[in-house]
Amino acid sequence: MQSLSQWADSRTGGGIHENLSLESGASTPNTSTIVNDYRTMQDLVFSTLRDEILSGRLAPGERLNIGQIAERLGVSRTPVRESMNRLASVGLIEIIPHRGSFVKKLSLEEIIEIYYIRAALEGIAARLAARNLGSEAIERLRAICAEVRSCVEPADDDRFLALNFEFHDIIFRGARALHLEELIRQHYVRSEQYRALSLDLPGRHAEICAEHQAIAEALAARDADRAEHHAREHHLNTARRIARSIGSTDVI
Repeated sequence: MQSLSQWADSRTGGGIHENLSLESGASTPNTSTIVNDYRTMQDLVFSTLRDEILSGRLAPGERLNIGQIAERLGVSRTPVRESMNRLASVGLIEIIPHRGSFVKKLSLEEIIEIYYIRAALEGIAARLAARNLGSEAIERLRAICAEVRSCVEPADDDRFLALNFEFHDIIFRGARALHLEELIRQHYVRSEQYRALSLDLPGRHAEICAEHQAIAEALAARDADRAEHHAREHHLNTARRIARSIGSTDVI
């Protein structure tokens, strides 16, 4: 299996390590090339760790060892350390002085709060998207709804989650409100690692299909009030089901 650095080299024509080395008699590499290659490596480490957290491969509460991660990914400690700082800034890991770095473990109250925030923000996004989305985007939303139904029985969670992201991403971008989109994406990332708590409940896949269909049809009708309502309820329903999966009923 390729290490991350080997994969990165294959994507850049061997450039990351090759450009950073100074062999005897070789000319000094272009500074901008070094910076860009370094950023590429750091971005690769960041996205790899982020995806492992969101998929559950790195579980909430798990301790993260910089040296072990660097060895596993085939990179130096520096891009791992800086990627972990970035992950901490978006709330996916927690760095505790004198103890180490850990995948962020949220309480039920914090998880529910994030979904409440998503409900409010994405309700606003849906309202704006009802006015701003183009006809092609709306048709794609409808097509996604049809594709998602094929992932329900038998359950194909990977495909289901990819389509789920695309559905919401179209609405985020379609709102045409950059600051709102930034806030939504921040909370989207923080909530995704807990989505399995909702998907594991019987019937939830089918319910999401129905909720997405309601949002898509409201957007197609350019009904801003209905689009906002269905988008809000979609996330409040997720919060309710996560609470139910943990045995709590103390959710609006």
